[in-house]
Amino acid sequence: MMKSRSIVRRLIVTVLLMELLSVLCLAGVALLHERRERFRAFDVMLRGRADSLLGAVQDAEDAQDNLLIDRTGLDLPSEDVYQVRDEGGGLIGQSPNWGTGPKAGSTPNADGFFKIEINDRHYRAIRTYATRVIDIEMNGDGIRRKVVITYGAPTRPLRKAIASEVRFYALASIIFLAVTGVVLAWFLNRGLAPLREIAAKASNVSATSWAFDPSADVMATKELGPLARTLQRVLKDLEYSFLRQRQFVSDAAHELKTAVAVVQSSIQVLGVKPRSVEEYQSGLDRCHADSIRMEEIVGKMLTLARQEREAGTEEASFRTDLATCIRLTEQQLSSVAALGGVEVVLSRLDNAAVPLPREDCEILCSNLLLNAIQHSEQGSQVSISVVNQGDWVELRVEDQGNGIEAEALPFIFEPFYRSDPSRNRKTGGTGLGLAICKAIVDRVHGQISMTSTLGVGTVVVVLVPALREIEGLRDDKPLLRRV
Repeated sequence: MMKSRSIVRRLIVTVLLMELLSVLCLAGVALLHERRERFRAFDVMLRGRADSLLGAVQDAEDAQDNLLIDRTGLDLPSEDVYQVRDEGGGLIGQSPNWGTGPKAGSTPNADGFFKIEINDRHYRAIRTYATRVIDIEMNGDGIRRKVVITYGAPTRPLRKAIASEVRFYALASIIFLAVTGVVLAWFLNRGLAPLREIAAKASNVSATSWAFDPSADVMATKELGPLARTLQRVLKDLEYSFLRQRQFVSDAAHELKTAVAVVQSSIQVLGVKPRSVEEYQSGLDRCHADSIRMEEIVGKMLTLARQEREAGTEEASFRTDLATCIRLTEQQLSSVAALGGVEVVLSRLDNAAVPLPREDCEILCSNLLLNAIQHSEQGSQVSISVVNQGDWVELRVEDQGNGIEAEALPFIFEPFYRSDPSRNRKTGGTGLGLAICKAIVDRVHGQISMTSTLGVGTVVVVLVPALREIEGLRDDKPLLRRV
C-alpha cells in the first residue's frame, strides 16, 4: 500500500528548510561581517597601543645615548606582548611574557599586521618602524633614533566575542524560525482548506452518489475554481453516461425480451393444436419476421456501441462526398418511398467532402431519410438538401408528416426513445436510428438538431466539418485537413 503524503506537511518542511538555509547563510554572513569589523577595531587598538609604547621609549641618560622603556604611567594589558629594538637590532625592552620570542608566525602584511605564537598562545601583532627624538634640550633638533616595535595582543577573547555574537544571531534566527514555522503551518492549513474540501467531496463520489457541490469559497478561489468546475462538468457527464448506459441496457433487455416473447408465443400458438400446412407456414413466417426484427435490433445496438466506443479516438482522415451518399440512399429507398406514396425531392446537392467513413455516412443518410419517409403521410413530400457553407456542410431533411410534440423533442435522440410507440412498432422502428445518427455526428464534432410543428412536419439539420485537399500530394491517398 502506497504511503500517503501530506501537501501541507511537504510545504511546511520545504519552507522551513529554505528558512533554515537562510539562517545558516545569515549566520555565515554575520560571522564574516563581525569578524571583519572586530579585527578592524582590534588593529586600530594594536596600533594605538604600539604608539603608546613608542611614547614610553626614553633616553637612558648615559654616555652612549641608549634607549629604555619607561613603564611609569604605561598602562598596557598584562596579557599583551611587545618588544622594542633599535635600528641595529639591539634590544631596548620587552614584556615579561615575551619569553624566548615567537615559536611561529606569519609574514607582516602591507599594514604591518601578522600572527605570532608565544608560549602556546596565539597573538595578532603589529610591527612598526618609528623614529624617536631624544635630547632636545641639549641639542636643538634632538637626536633621532629609529626603533622597531613589535606589539601583539591575544586573539582568543576576540574570537570568543565574535562567536558569542554569532550565537546570538543564530539563536534569534532559530527562535524566529520556530515561530514562523508555527504561523506558517496555521496559514497553510487555513489556506489549503478549500483544497481539502474538494478532496473530501470528491472522495464521496461513487456509482450511486454523484453529488459534487463545492462551497462558494472554493469556486471563488482563483487556483481551485477551474478545477472544481471541471470536476463538476466531468462528474455530470459521467453520471449522464452511466445513467444512459444503464437505461440503454434496460431498454435493450426490454426490447429483446419483447421480441423473444413474441417468437415464443407464436411457437406456443402453433403447438396448441394440430394445424394445417398453411397455418404452420404462416406461423413460421411470423417467427422469421420477428427473428429478423431481433437481428435488426442487435445490429443497430452494435453499431451504436461502436460509434460511442470510438468517439474521441484519433483515427485516419476519411473523405466522403455527402451529396453522393444522399443520391445513393435516395435510389436505395426509392421503392420504400413509392410504397408509402411519398415523393423524395433532392432540392440542392452541393459537392461537399466530410470527414466520415463511407459506411457511417451511408448509415447517417439512410436513417434520416428512412425516418422521414416512415413518418410522412401518403401523397406528401420529403425534401433533402446538402449545402456547402465553406467551413461546414449542412444536411437538411424535411418532411410533411404529423410532426412531434414539443415535450418529446429533447429526448428524440435518446436510444430506444419513441414519441409514438404504436406507430414505431407498425413501421418496424427500433428507436435506435436517431441515436446512431447523433453518435456519428458527435464523433466528428458536428451538430444535429430537430425542429417540428404538429400538423406541418419535421426538419432535421446536420452540420459536419468540411474538408479540402492539400495541394501537392498524391491523388490516390490525399491527406485531408479540416478547413
